[in-house]
Amino acid sequence: MASKKTNIQSPENYDRFIDDKERRNKGQFYTPKLFADYAHKIISDTLGNNWKDEYVVWDNCCGTKNLTRDYKFKELYCSTLDKEELEISAHINPEAVSFQFDFLNEPIAGRESLTGVYDDKLPKGLKDALLENKPIVFFINPPYGAPGRNDDTIKSFGGITSGACNTVINSEMKSKKFGRASTNLYAQFVYRLIMIKQKYNLSNCYIAFFSPTLFLTGPSFYSFRNELFNNFVFIDGIQFKASHFADVSSTWGISFSLWKAEKQIYKNNFMYKIVDVVDNDIKTIGKKILYNTDNCISGSDWVKPMNTKNKIEVPLLRNAITVSGEGKIDNNFIGFFLNHGNNIDHSTSFVGLFSTGFSGGHGVKVCKENFEKSCSLFSARKLIEKNWINSKDEYLAPNESHPKFQEFTNDSIIYSIFHTSSNQSSLRQIKYNDKLWNIKNEFFWMSKSEIESLALKYNNDECFNDAHTSSERFVYTKLQDISLSPEAQAVLDKANDIVRKTFKYREQFNKEHPEYQIMNFDCGFYQIKALCREYMPELLKEFKEVYKVLADKMRPMVYELGFLK
Repeated sequence: MASKKTNIQSPENYDRFIDDKERRNKGQFYTPKLFADYAHKIISDTLGNNWKDEYVVWDNCCGTKNLTRDYKFKELYCSTLDKEELEISAHINPEAVSFQFDFLNEPIAGRESLTGVYDDKLPKGLKDALLENKPIVFFINPPYGAPGRNDDTIKSFGGITSGACNTVINSEMKSKKFGRASTNLYAQFVYRLIMIKQKYNLSNCYIAFFSPTLFLTGPSFYSFRNELFNNFVFIDGIQFKASHFADVSSTWGISFSLWKAEKQIYKNNFMYKIVDVVDNDIKTIGKKILYNTDNCISGSDWVKPMNTKNKIEVPLLRNAITVSGEGKIDNNFIGFFLNHGNNIDHSTSFVGLFSTGFSGGHGVKVCKENFEKSCSLFSARKLIEKNWINSKDEYLAPNESHPKFQEFTNDSIIYSIFHTSSNQSSLRQIKYNDKLWNIKNEFFWMSKSEIESLALKYNNDECFNDAHTSSERFVYTKLQDISLSPEAQAVLDKANDIVRKTFKYREQFNKEHPEYQIMNFDCGFYQIKALCREYMPELLKEFKEVYKVLADKMRPMVYELGFLK
């Protein structure tokens, strides 16, 4: 059995001596050797092969020195918050000045140092390098994430502790109204480097860092981006699967990027190489434009309707058939579009359609004014599956003059009302807080006269009376005035077929499952599917086949129309 000393000296085991749970709670992950080597290559491509001799290098979150351990530097500084990491890696990069330093909290000496009054935290050589404006590369893999975030980044880390983000730099960023970027750890590290560049008037410095891509794409990073772009220009970047970092999800991406002290002119689009490990080597497998919606119209803004002054109280749904609250919404609403966030990452769990307000908020009312836009954006968000390359892509307002736009819009009505995340439903006399609520389903697609005929055929008085005393629903009326593609028409025909063939089972299903309120004439597809699943499941299989054909036809149009780049 190998001794403890032998294990420590094995490079792949350095980071295993740091408690994994504690590391994840701080958002820390070590850099695999392949990617550390590739980062060196990217820097060399820009600065030349001798950059390690010509530039001062500071890794201010060095951990156990994974970024630098296999290379020799003329003037290298390695600092980290944890003393234990320095002890484990004491024999790595012996030429370096290694020191314990809390980069996000402790002060760094200012120009008063010229008079000999030095802050005693930084080594004198590093302080002199800053004061003398020596060429310098800040080379880092900072911790990622922010507290309270419900995305794959944080799930992969097992949850970021809130205390890890409550730093002096966090307070500084908050004071400048940097929004949610203020609580993000890697943004804090980069922002402090920006502060250092400004404080010492550094003219020949570079930031080379690993991070998620959200800092370039997310709306919440708008102010942070402006600060970065006013001080640094993008030189080069790659994106790769996060799973190449140990035990991390493969559904999101990590980037490595190189930035030079200079002003960024073009601020919306950044070309990254997509790389992956092939035969134990990193290969370029494609290219990707990382973009943001700064000074553009986002999909979420495009879909917003005008508000009215007249509000009414409505029940709020937790799911299609469960009322869990009360709220107010404009009196001209016909439904609610749950539209949380604006990127692909949120589209799976945080996008839906409801016949009334949603208890979790994060969306907009659906009314006649924005009905088509709501269906179109809902469809655009649901048609594209998330992966490590596209997860942070933001939705944009589409090109409404595109010749295919109206076709996509019309087909989106059908796609949206029959999607599994379309929670449109019809409920009567639902009790909540000692009040009785009625919920109409304005997304119902069949005429009340046809439902009356079916009710008469099967002696269903309850459903007949409900239809007879109701008005035509909005979507049925809308469908009379538009043309559908053959693929969308096939879906609509199959849905009608399901309603007609399962109608005879409504009374029986209602006795066994009254919570679905299947006797209402304007039942949503959520309710009808439950009935069909129990009595005629083969019809749902047929439906899924034609629905998939429609989805496959529409999917490329999301990019053609400009919802995504």
